[in-house]
Amino acid sequence: MYDSIRNNLPREKLYVHFDKTNYTATDTIWFKAYLVDGTLNVPSNTSAVIYTEIIDENNDVLQTLALPTVSGLTWGAFALNERQFKTGTYTFRAYTNWMQNFGNSHFFQKQLKVFSLPAGAIGIASASTTKSPLASNQNNSGNNRNSAIDLQFLPEGGNLIAGSNQKIAFKALNANGKGISLSGEILDSKDNIVTTFVSNTKGMGFFYLNAVATERYTARIKNLAVPNTTLPTVKELSTALKVTNDYKSDSLVIQFGSNLKNEPLTVIGQSRGVACFVATLAANTTGKTIRVAKSIFPTGVCQILILDAQRKPLNERNFFINHLDQAKIDVSSDKLAYKNRDSVKLVIKASSFDKKPAQMSLSMSITDDSQVTKDSLNEGNILSYLLLTSDLKGEIENPGSYFKQYDEQTHNDLEALMLTQGWVNYQWDLTKKPLFKAEKEFTLRGKITNLTNTPIANAKVTMVGQNRGFTLIDTVANDKGEFVFDQLPVMDSASFIVQALNTKGRKGTLGIEVDEFKRPEIEVVKRKNIIFDTTADSVANVLVATQNEALNKRYASGNLLREVTITGKRVIPGSKNLNGPGEADQILTEEDLNKVPKLTLYDLLIKKITGFRTGVRRGSSIRDFFINSEPVRFVIDGMELDFFYDSADASAATKMNDYNNFVRTTLDYYNAEDIKGVEVMAFFNKSMLYRSRFVRNWLDQTQYAYIEITTKSGSGPFLKKAANIYKYRPMNYGNKKVFYSPKYTAENDNKTPDFRSTIYWNPNIITDEKGETFVSFFTSDKKGTYTVWLEGTDLEGNFGVKTMKLEVK
Repeated sequence: MYDSIRNNLPREKLYVHFDKTNYTATDTIWFKAYLVDGTLNVPSNTSAVIYTEIIDENNDVLQTLALPTVSGLTWGAFALNERQFKTGTYTFRAYTNWMQNFGNSHFFQKQLKVFSLPAGAIGIASASTTKSPLASNQNNSGNNRNSAIDLQFLPEGGNLIAGSNQKIAFKALNANGKGISLSGEILDSKDNIVTTFVSNTKGMGFFYLNAVATERYTARIKNLAVPNTTLPTVKELSTALKVTNDYKSDSLVIQFGSNLKNEPLTVIGQSRGVACFVATLAANTTGKTIRVAKSIFPTGVCQILILDAQRKPLNERNFFINHLDQAKIDVSSDKLAYKNRDSVKLVIKASSFDKKPAQMSLSMSITDDSQVTKDSLNEGNILSYLLLTSDLKGEIENPGSYFKQYDEQTHNDLEALMLTQGWVNYQWDLTKKPLFKAEKEFTLRGKITNLTNTPIANAKVTMVGQNRGFTLIDTVANDKGEFVFDQLPVMDSASFIVQALNTKGRKGTLGIEVDEFKRPEIEVVKRKNIIFDTTADSVANVLVATQNEALNKRYASGNLLREVTITGKRVIPGSKNLNGPGEADQILTEEDLNKVPKLTLYDLLIKKITGFRTGVRRGSSIRDFFINSEPVRFVIDGMELDFFYDSADASAATKMNDYNNFVRTTLDYYNAEDIKGVEVMAFFNKSMLYRSRFVRNWLDQTQYAYIEITTKSGSGPFLKKAANIYKYRPMNYGNKKVFYSPKYTAENDNKTPDFRSTIYWNPNIITDEKGETFVSFFTSDKKGTYTVWLEGTDLEGNFGVKTMKLEVK
């Protein structure tokens, strides 16, 4: 079964390395993606296209890039802008089309912060006096933060069993969702202390308990004023599972107990969806101890399962194995300290765990510590994500700390984590067909049919448009009317026309169905209110102040003219708005619409227009469209849609829904990409001119809201798209932006201030057959320390991370 799942439904993992996680709205987000096979951690040969997105706090996708991979590797950049990105938290999401078959828990997600730079007159801000950009997120209830502790107790094997010295794990989270250190006592029903417990710094730990069947146990926390917590109910033995994973032992001891009658059971040890060992327990086996070598498991998250005869899990136990077999990276600098605008040379050496030279693909980020917070001891990295985080549910606090060094304390911390964190199941129903295809390259697939939906064999299909020059590609449909454009070149964000002709070269009445990429649902978890973090806030403060100072100096020197932002009206070009340009209660511009190009006009109004809904007219059974309580009338390119509706055509039986269907047909016909803008006149001062123009019955006293829709064709509410033409807007595939790293020499005495927060970014560092290479760059005008962060893979399933500090005096 495991082999069938792995061969037919291979899993993929995706990790992304960023230059940093805090940006200003004038910054660029630089990143490198590593796509690997979920079992062997080698480059994935399932997919070769990665989709990346920046999502705002309203769950709107602001920017998207589709990137081809080579050996599972790719890199790209998102250029931010002040108009689109305001101060706030944004989510970076990355995935392959194939990953959608297994749910978005397998997607890579990372939260990034963006800060707007202060606008206004030129003046150098002081980092010590600038108002905190995080101030609006400050939670002033810090004095009460211990009053809401989430304390959970999780018995090994799943259930608290009577008559057994059982390991009980626990996890304590504060109101901020972070682990909190605590200690306490376990009490029986008579308030007798039966054992004690102490957490680690992440709020996790474990203790042993001999539970009595008739007892109820509670936990009393010593150092916090919170109510007692009740432990799970004690159950009589059905099946029980214990796994002893001692730090100094090279074997696992698996103990099993059962009182089930006449039922054979199976013990499975697995990791990354692979069965590492299988043992059968004969029916009526009451107890069994199995010793297995740790060497049969790979480094990473592992699990022991007890299954019944129907292969239903009865008990499960997670544990972590670390064979210390990952790649090693060393970095050395040519000087102990550097001056401003000084040349830096870093020598990189990579080796395997057994000290043999390793050829690796690496990405390097070097950042200014005064502007960028990087915690090399605790922050997540390629090791922690691919070996730990990606195989567990929920947030892992300080994941990098489990890989900085491996000693007995780290081993015990991992034991506590494995006992308290949920498992991401690798099981899959082999009868369930995957819905999403694995993409080896950029393709466009579709089907040609006639009006009766009959496939048109051998239809001639052409795709034409501008793509860094004129592009013309043609193909012929097969006998089922199916066509495919494969090996497409890297596309920009232009539009293309796909046209179909029959075998006689005529348009006829052909229809084109295109299998365009469907973006998965966005399920970004909203962050809890973050309790004020003084360190992160002060560094963000310096980032904003420093970048603003750099801009102001450049403007003052005459090298740049500072953009003056005039707060004005949002105007729709070509609009027939009776009130004049930008005079509306709500406005959607083409920039808003480009974020959701394939959304129908109806779905767009539902999602983006406040108060828009469908309902039934007051005192009538006729369905209509409303903004809050006012019925809506639609005006398209200055022409009222109702003018083209003839109620006489509807029978009495269908009149109730006929008007609604008439309007809905038009709204469903247009996509957001067909529209220049939407303007809403909901209140009387904006709607009265529309009323005087379009309400022809002076007895009608209804207060209407009006929606003015400006189409790109400008032809009004006429559905005249050619049947044999499909407008295709490819996803932006990026332009391989290159990080600018200045070179300072005697001849190049550039006076422009250099206050970079990211000093150097290189996503494509390759070590040679000796495991060696070097990089060079120049320091900036800021004194202080830099963090060098280097990570990557040898493309054989091994990963490495190295950090170091550089000093600029």
